[in-house]
Amino acid sequence: MLRLPEQKSAFRDPVHGYIDVYRWEREIIDTLEFQRLRGIRQLGLTSLIYHGAEHSRFGHSLGVMHLAGQFVKRLFDAPRNRGILKERYGWSDEQLREQVDRLVVEARLAGLLHDIGHSPFSHVGEDRLFPDGRRHEHYSDKIILSSDVGTIIDGDQRLKDLGVNRRRVASIISEEAGEIYDVEVVKELISGVLEVDRMDYLLRDSHYCGVQYGRFDLPRILDTILLYDEDQSGTLKLGIDDGGIHAVEGFVLARYYMFTQVYFHKTRRIYDLLLTKFISELLFEETKERKYPSTLEEYLRWTDWKVLHKATEMMNRKRKNLAWRIVGRQHPKLVYETGDHTDRATVNNARKLEQEVKDTFRIDAWHDVAIDHPENIKSDDKVVYVRIMGGKWRTLTHMSKLLDSLAEINRFRLYADVRDDPAKALEVEEFCRQKMS
Repeated sequence: MLRLPEQKSAFRDPVHGYIDVYRWEREIIDTLEFQRLRGIRQLGLTSLIYHGAEHSRFGHSLGVMHLAGQFVKRLFDAPRNRGILKERYGWSDEQLREQVDRLVVEARLAGLLHDIGHSPFSHVGEDRLFPDGRRHEHYSDKIILSSDVGTIIDGDQRLKDLGVNRRRVASIISEEAGEIYDVEVVKELISGVLEVDRMDYLLRDSHYCGVQYGRFDLPRILDTILLYDEDQSGTLKLGIDDGGIHAVEGFVLARYYMFTQVYFHKTRRIYDLLLTKFISELLFEETKERKYPSTLEEYLRWTDWKVLHKATEMMNRKRKNLAWRIVGRQHPKLVYETGDHTDRATVNNARKLEQEVKDTFRIDAWHDVAIDHPENIKSDDKVVYVRIMGGKWRTLTHMSKLLDSLAEINRFRLYADVRDDPAKALEVEEFCRQKMS
């Protein structure tokens, strides 16, 4: 019977305490590809609003690795779940122990590497700056499959004995690895409703921003998580015991409040817009394209450090250029906004304001539409099942009227270059109100 070796290294983490790592994980962490994550801020320029938010994707990735291992152990060590696994996959007791070791290792590696392909400032400009409609997961996939990271995974004898390889790990993170991961519930833990990625970033972002909005009862969710084995497709899915409903409600609401109060903060959002445009200009200057390089070697050269260094060199106060706005915290002023749950027709109508303000007042203007779907737990592919007394199963939204009532966030904002002209700012604000009345 295979047994995982003792974990010898550890990181002291402000959210989870000590995070132990295996030998192969430490080797991956020491690669240039992973160390680059120290230069990718978790929340873009949110530190200009919440000054403690200087944390990076490096710490978040360690946290997701830690939680992935905890949840897989909890799921597959429970007596009821062991029976389900043996029946579903035909494993003997000895095979089950070996497979649980494999699943723990693969989940931890997927958690460690899920964000290794992030671009500067994390999600800033992700819908505009990637070539061919790609996203950061594409580069994460390439790093795992074609860099020293994958070589470490495939070259470790203990991982070979477990049946772990780079392609299996990549298949947990994305669909581009060329195969479908064979224990779907592990993939759901990385990118589902009860995903450990979200659990870590809510707790971590709350800690560094100095807010309470993202806190929830993580130990209770871990204590009540189950395997749901009654899906018609035969796929194992995540479920919870009914004693964990309030903890999951708190988790979903934590995400909702972090979006409304932190991630969609009015000043944070305008810096995302300014950064996107500035990075686009830097890319064009260097590559004659307004997209990140498609080659991995060139892409990995782009970090927050590079962008901020360029901004410091290029800032021009007299011209009020983008670099000056970013380095000097001289963002445009908010002149109009809707509520959190504005209907789409109103938002679409409000989009016209940007050009109308530009034409009427001969000033620069920027608009932002902040959208998120907290109610995605209602969609067919985002269902969480709850086991109630007697062993029957219900959906979470059926059991929780609170979560069933959530509506999508849909907020429009307009910013204008009137920061140093209070009278003009009031004039523009009144113009927008009249146009939208």
